[in-house]
Amino acid sequence: LRSLAIIALLLAVAATLASAADQANPGFPKYFAITPEHTPGIQGVPTDIDVRTFNYGNIDSNGVEVTLFFNDWGAIYSGWQPIGTETMDLVAGGNSLDTFTHTFEAAAHTCLKAEITDAGDGGNTDVNDDVIQINWDVVSADDAENIDLFIPFGNADGEEILINGTEIVCVNNSEIIPCNIAQSNGQRLRLALGDAADPTAGAPGQVGDTVMAGNSEVLTRLRIPAGYMTALDLDEFTVMVRTEMGPQEGPREQVHAMVTVLKTTVAEILNKPHLCCLKSVKMRVMLETIIADALNAYEAGDGQLALKLLRIFVQKAKLLECDLTDEEITCIQKAIQAMTDAGLMIAREFSAAASAAGRRNTNPGAVNFFKDFDRDSDAQWFRRAGLYEAALLTAAKGSEKWR
Repeated sequence: LRSLAIIALLLAVAATLASAADQANPGFPKYFAITPEHTPGIQGVPTDIDVRTFNYGNIDSNGVEVTLFFNDWGAIYSGWQPIGTETMDLVAGGNSLDTFTHTFEAAAHTCLKAEITDAGDGGNTDVNDDVIQINWDVVSADDAENIDLFIPFGNADGEEILINGTEIVCVNNSEIIPCNIAQSNGQRLRLALGDAADPTAGAPGQVGDTVMAGNSEVLTRLRIPAGYMTALDLDEFTVMVRTEMGPQEGPREQVHAMVTVLKTTVAEILNKPHLCCLKSVKMRVMLETIIADALNAYEAGDGQLALKLLRIFVQKAKLLECDLTDEEITCIQKAIQAMTDAGLMIAREFSAAASAAGRRNTNPGAVNFFKDFDRDSDAQWFRRAGLYEAALLTAAKGSEKWR
């Protein structure tokens, strides 16, 4: 009898261990868990956002809930706001692709966050993959430019958290590809919180936790060196910066900054037919004439006039949106973003030329673009806030010194 009791006890322990081992694990993949239809979102037009959720466990889980949030960094900051919640049943080893639809009311750069708000009835063996955030943008840039990413972090809890040193990878058509330079995949980069630190790359393999105080928000600047642009023989690719943030002990949130880089020049942007989708020939001719005049001014060496004309284009294009269809609004907003990028590229080019010629902006009240335009964040901040006219105005400061 004693032997039977021992055997029964061992069987019970084994069953308990097996039960503990058999659990579900709903979570998000490391890359491309959130994929918006428009990157960035188009103001005033419904945008579909796909969210892929996996079950990494070995049993099914029913009733898994995923909530999608958005957070825009425009002139008015409202924090994380829910878009919606989807409920799904996940088989062991399976995944679900769910589409959320949202109409963004601001033209600002928008962050998206997906969170497992209910793990379902199968358990959850790993909570570290339950939250993922992306900051996705599209920029036009030439081969000589460094790209400054501004990654927003917010800590609403009273306790301080740690932000883990970031990892940078290059992506093409949703596939991780070699960056082909010394600063390669897997390298850790120093994180510059706010205005504090040098955002340039650190030593390979460097891992540093940066402390962030409770109840605080900060924009983190991280520079993507121009070498990434020239090393990849692609006209379009995505640079991804992957970060983790959370308490010293406990789950950490995955934060991705994804920037799709369109390698181009000012002339290519201004020569491209951006407005073919407009049904009104009169409207299209008016806007295309402004772009053509800006191109002529740029090629004639008058950067000041070129920026003024691009600003006029933005003003008129925004005024026309009330009479357009959703498809036309999408088209014209992309054109506005492209013209803004062209203006920022013109400002960098002419500022660099003025600096090389020994001319300096001596006005202490103006931004000193002549010292190092691409390290100044004002114009880029306005661009990401959807304030495109302000971005072009800021880029043109001191332009009288270009001549």
